[in-house]
Amino acid sequence: MLFGAACQCATIAITWPLWLVRQMPPHLPTFDLPQISFGWMLIASLAWVAVRPRSGMAVHWGVLIVAAIFDQFRLQPQFFSIALLMTACVWEPGHRIARWSLVSTWVWAGVHKLLSPDWFGYASHWLVERSGLDADATYMSFALIVAVVELAVGVLAIFRPRWAAPAGAAMHVGIALTISPLLVNWNESVLPWNFSVAVIGSWVLLTTKDWYPTEGWEKLVCVAGLIAPVGFYGGLLDHGFSGVLYSASIPQGLITTKSGALPVEGWGDLHVPFPKERRTIRIYFEQVAVPGDKLHLADPRPWLSDAFYVLDSLHRAKEIDRDAFFDGLPPGSFELLAVGESDDGQGGTRPEVSGVGVDSRRSLFELRKAGVRMVRREEGQPIFAVEFTPENYDPSLLDHVVRLPNLMQIQLAGTDVQDRDLSKLSRLRLLTGIGLDRTAITDEGISHLKGLPFLQQIECEGTKVTSEAIGRAIKDPYDAFE
Repeated sequence: MLFGAACQCATIAITWPLWLVRQMPPHLPTFDLPQISFGWMLIASLAWVAVRPRSGMAVHWGVLIVAAIFDQFRLQPQFFSIALLMTACVWEPGHRIARWSLVSTWVWAGVHKLLSPDWFGYASHWLVERSGLDADATYMSFALIVAVVELAVGVLAIFRPRWAAPAGAAMHVGIALTISPLLVNWNESVLPWNFSVAVIGSWVLLTTKDWYPTEGWEKLVCVAGLIAPVGFYGGLLDHGFSGVLYSASIPQGLITTKSGALPVEGWGDLHVPFPKERRTIRIYFEQVAVPGDKLHLADPRPWLSDAFYVLDSLHRAKEIDRDAFFDGLPPGSFELLAVGESDDGQGGTRPEVSGVGVDSRRSLFELRKAGVRMVRREEGQPIFAVEFTPENYDPSLLDHVVRLPNLMQIQLAGTDVQDRDLSKLSRLRLLTGIGLDRTAITDEGISHLKGLPFLQQIECEGTKVTSEAIGRAIKDPYDAFE
């Protein structure tokens, strides 16, 4: 118990600004409530735990839950997991519930990774690379080993909990060492949690007496804990409470403002990641944006689609369709208008600027792995141009290209691109130029590009493309605003 309280106290200390009233990043309240500080309340509740464990745990749980209601930024799983492990030390049903919570965490951590293309892509590659190893040669085997080990420890904890105890301890000590300053130096707020699982979690498994919960309500709680994580795939349960540990298949948000693109991120002084859920990203947008700003909520889960929003005059996120989000001139196009000092040459307002979409991390990784050259205007800005060579062109890579929604130029000169391949590019609404020199493209391929509103240049020397086909595809991007 005292070790768990110490771990919880250390976690709160590491994330201290998270529990105070702050300006930025903004609070994410469940309800419109005046903010208060909870840091010292949590420390006091932990002191109470040391003196009166049972009543102290009730108070600690109460403060923790209320603090999360005031600010959903505090919905970080490590706080609640440590609290549950502490509860296991003072309450017999809590002991059994904690055991099945560990089973659920480990099993689903493995399952989610096995089901995640992102874990078997950029996520594991990043971890291995940051550890100083040869990521290109080892990331796939690393990803598979980690997923299988987590799943195996979870299954072992069901049937042979005493065998799972040392395995779980070794696994969490290994995780702690990996993310510590010795290797990756990342997410220090979960270091105390890993040590608490290694110590208290092992004790829970070693002292397990009953095969399954005895009371009906315990069975309900444990079964719900085992089944509920599947709700992550439908957006029904937060990834932090679904065992989605580092598998990376979580929503991303990007806000388009008048001054540029603002990614929805956490960290900073809070020392915790942004709790990326569809609702929390939307709440954040409503807190920091001004009317007219746009939000692209990109979701890599196969059963959930992306969402697009614009902030209305009441500071509410209004959902719009993809075409409305990207409606307007490409960012940075106003200098091309050349209409004098007034916005539209007649004292009116400028046309609307297109929203900036989230570049798929999965697609960026796959294109980079294939050797495709990608260009940004500035560091941190989205990809605006890609260049294929005859050596790295593969039609399947175009499926990743279309997940770079801000793309304005694509070079395919000299490649084996075929007419049918260009049909995949019809969703690149902001495309302004495409290079097709020395390819087998004909008028049929160019016809797939007719719906692109800003296409102004088609390079097609050494092809069978006619000027008539080019004329039908190229258009004045400003006609729509006259």
